Amino acid sequence: MKSRQIVTVTLCFFVSMLAGADVLTDARTRFQDGEYEQAAKLFEQALDESPPGAAGFFELGRALTKSGQEARAALNYRRALVLDPRFAPAASALQAANVALGLPASRRTWQDRVVERIPLDALTLAGTVLFWVGAFVGLAAFFSQGVRGRRLFSGVVVLLFGGVLLLVVWLCDPRISLANSAMVLTNGGTSFLTSPAEQSEKIAALPQGTLLRVLSQRGRWFYGELPNGKKGWFLTEGIVPVIPPA
Repeated sequence: MKSRQIVTVTLCFFVSMLAGADVLTDARTRFQDGEYEQAAKLFEQALDESPPGAAGFFELGRALTKSGQEARAALNYRRALVLDPRFAPAASALQAANVALGLPASRRTWQDRVVERIPLDALTLAGTVLFWVGAFVGLAAFFSQGVRGRRLFSGVVVLLFGGVLLLVVWLCDPRISLANSAMVLTNGGTSFLTSPAEQSEKIAALPQGTLLRVLSQRGRWFYGELPNGKKGWFLTEGIVPVIPPA
């Protein structure tokens, strides 16, 4: 019975994979034929039916750009960069989408420069190896007989260096830094207010495509922060998280 269930599950998995491949092929064909809106729907379906990847979000973004949906395109380019921060075509497309939306150029941070130069997976591997090597050397020196100061010091230094690399990964990983980020997709944008009431004082008008950080929620209101550090309230309608909920 168990073997039959395993075979059934395996067959279902491969059938779903083939179906997803057919949808993706159809989406690319529609895109090449200039049927951009239909291609976008099919790219979304392919992302729903299979594990999402940076290339999938990028292709969806291109179809949305071609169909005149720049804000949704920018969202998907950013999602592609969350999965692959070194995906240069997605970064260029996001920059072009922001220009089309009339948004100011985003300020480059030291995290951006680190990600551009060093893959986060390589940093994670190096940090993990150094951390545990340092821990092993330090413990071995601590419990050894005789002179152990130099070996203990070396172990602690290596451990700390590995810990610093892991901290850098944690600070630079967009899956962490953008965990609470969202984008304004409402047509015409939304208002950034001093309190959760539509009659309250307006801090700023947030155009479509604006990126902000959600800090808390009260009913149909979000309390959040803009990239410039200003904090305020805005309606939840049309606010879409950068990282899709699981």
